Parts: sequence; structure tokens; C-alpha cells
Amino acid sequence: MIRNALIAIYILVVLAISAVARAGVLPNNATQGEEITSSELQNYNFKTHVGDVVALADGSLVLVIDQQNILVLKSQMDLTPFVGSKVMMSGIELDQQLAPSYGFDSVDPLPGVNSSGNSVTFFVFGISEVR
Repeated sequence: MIRNALIAIYILVVLAISAVARAGVLPNNATQGEEITSSELQNYNFKTHVGDVVALADGSLVLVIDQQNILVLKSQMDLTPFVGSKVMMSGIELDQQLAPSYGFDSVDPLPGVNSSGNSVTFFVFGISEVR
């Protein structure tokens, strides 16, 4: 009986350590308003942006920072309540597509030359409204 109790406590401790480790991987800095200074987060290209959330005609959402900087938004959370609002978002910014593409698509081989700026994808982890 004591052995079973010790095994149960051991399993609970291991699960707690695992949960704490997973929760601390990418913090939600958009709600805290802090600058990202960790070199580990910079390796992931973790950034915080302030701008307006806009819905496009095809239903996708973008973050308009200024006239030249527009980020395509991807998220597991619902971002539609923030459409039309000025927000601060934290997440990972990707310039290139890492997943395979299963459809026809054209890619500009020289993104710095005639690029509209819409090719950057921003994976949102945290969002807060700016007043």
C-alpha cells in the first residue's frame, strides 16, 4: 500500500514537472507589455507587434502595422473579436514557408524587389487590445 502511494506521488511529480516545462516555452508577452530580451526567444524569431487587425476579402486576417508592413496572421485562437481594433500581438514571425504546399502557388524569387510585404506569416501566441 505504501509502495503504491509512493508510485502515485512519483507519477504526479513527473507530470507536474512536465506541465511546468511546457508552459514556460513561449510566454505571452503581449499581455505583460514587456520587451523580449531572451536570446532563446530571438532564435525562434519571437516578436511583439502593435497594429490594426483587418479582415481581407478572402476571410484571412492580417495585422497592418503601417502602410509598408503587413503581416498575415495564423493562430489557434479566434482573432475575429479583434477585427478593427488596435492590438499588441506576440508570436513567431516566419519569412519562408516551412510546411509543404499542396496547391498551385507563385513565389517571388526576389522578395526584396517587387514585394508587397504580405509574404510574412505571423503565428500569434498572445494578444491584447491597446487603448
